[in-house]
Amino acid sequence: MSDLPGKHIVLFICDQMQYMRQGRVDPLARTPNLDALADEGVFFDRFYCSNPQCSPSRMSLQTGLHPHEAGVMVIYGFGGHTGHLGPRHRTIAQVLKEHGYRTAYFGKSHFGYPLEKLGYEKGIERGGGGSLAVVDEEITRDATNFLASYDATEPLFLVISLHQPHPPFESVEPYIRSFDPEQMPIPPSFADDLTGRPEFQRKRRESPGGGVTRQQLRLEMTQYYSMITKVDELFGRVRHALEGRGLWNDSVIAFTSDHGDMMGGHGLRLKGTFPYEELFRVPLIIKAPGVAGGARTASLGVNVSLPRTLMELAGVEVPDDWPNRSVTDVVLRQAEGPEQVFMEHYGAYWGWHPFRMIVTRSYKYVYYYGPDEPAEELYDLQHDPHEERNLAADTTYEDLKHRLKAKLESWWRTTEGRTFTYYESDEFKRIDAATLVDDNELWAFT
Repeated sequence: MSDLPGKHIVLFICDQMQYMRQGRVDPLARTPNLDALADEGVFFDRFYCSNPQCSPSRMSLQTGLHPHEAGVMVIYGFGGHTGHLGPRHRTIAQVLKEHGYRTAYFGKSHFGYPLEKLGYEKGIERGGGGSLAVVDEEITRDATNFLASYDATEPLFLVISLHQPHPPFESVEPYIRSFDPEQMPIPPSFADDLTGRPEFQRKRRESPGGGVTRQQLRLEMTQYYSMITKVDELFGRVRHALEGRGLWNDSVIAFTSDHGDMMGGHGLRLKGTFPYEELFRVPLIIKAPGVAGGARTASLGVNVSLPRTLMELAGVEVPDDWPNRSVTDVVLRQAEGPEQVFMEHYGAYWGWHPFRMIVTRSYKYVYYYGPDEPAEELYDLQHDPHEERNLAADTTYEDLKHRLKAKLESWWRTTEGRTFTYYESDEFKRIDAATLVDDNELWAFT
């Protein structure tokens, strides 16, 4: 990839933003700066996170590994698990540092390990206490102050990681005034009775804080939109700072989120234990020097592919032992992407419901391998995009289900996936106890 003209790399991450709340998708959304990035880059319509929880997904963005490959399957602290990003992992920052890059990270990490030991020469972490909009202002100020004196002749890898639009949801001024609660769209699946789904989903919806009324949803949606607009504004500030230092045109820029939010889908709220698109489908926009902008792709992708993609687009020689996953050919319009992608979930605040999942261009198949085993879900994403009908028990789809399950199980085996019994053993749960920086309090509400 050395003939590509890229140099600097900027990864901009927000927290808990749905794919469908971008201006390119939703006419109510106000994201002019991200829309401008899409005009200059490639906009992904079917990009997914590896896991709908903070720490596992963020680990994937650093290592190119699926959560079970890295042994980081939950937010450390859940159920006594201590797996976290640490000394047994190799990060994109470490690779780029070896290639002469200066490396910097500003904002939320939730890695459980110091940034400097993960390859970041400069790092300021800021937790999520109080107003997230205020904290994100501080994070952006840290990043732009750093850029103000940066030597543009040195290749830079910069990560800016915001907290918004993660809960607790707030009304961000002045943007909240642009959104009328009465105009907020109720998701088509809001009244889904969850027939044919694992029983825990209905129980979660009926539990305190698990479900949501229409009135509550409309209020939270207006706040969610205002927080996303604030994210967009802060992205614009970073862009302005990059342009001021002459870095923008020579940079590979990526915008994404670690996971989504149910936001009323299937009558549910927040993140957690579900396989639905609201949680797994996330934004991805990539701009790269020498690559024509304004493209939109329906190619499949998962965030484990992003680190290698950024390195390849920047012309970096990727180590042989780095996972061979990227969407570079999609960005360069040289391929349509894979026919299927794989994701997983293990445990969250609301219980242990481990599943692994395959998504193709038309279908989604989910297999539960923990306490809910052998529950399954199968959705026709073309004809049932809101996932209201589980086809797993429909004999008409038996052959398709078996083919998808065979692919899913093959992926699990080849990537050294194990059993629920193993993952609940002390051998696994305490794997990183000796090196864990127990900083969950810093990342309150995450």
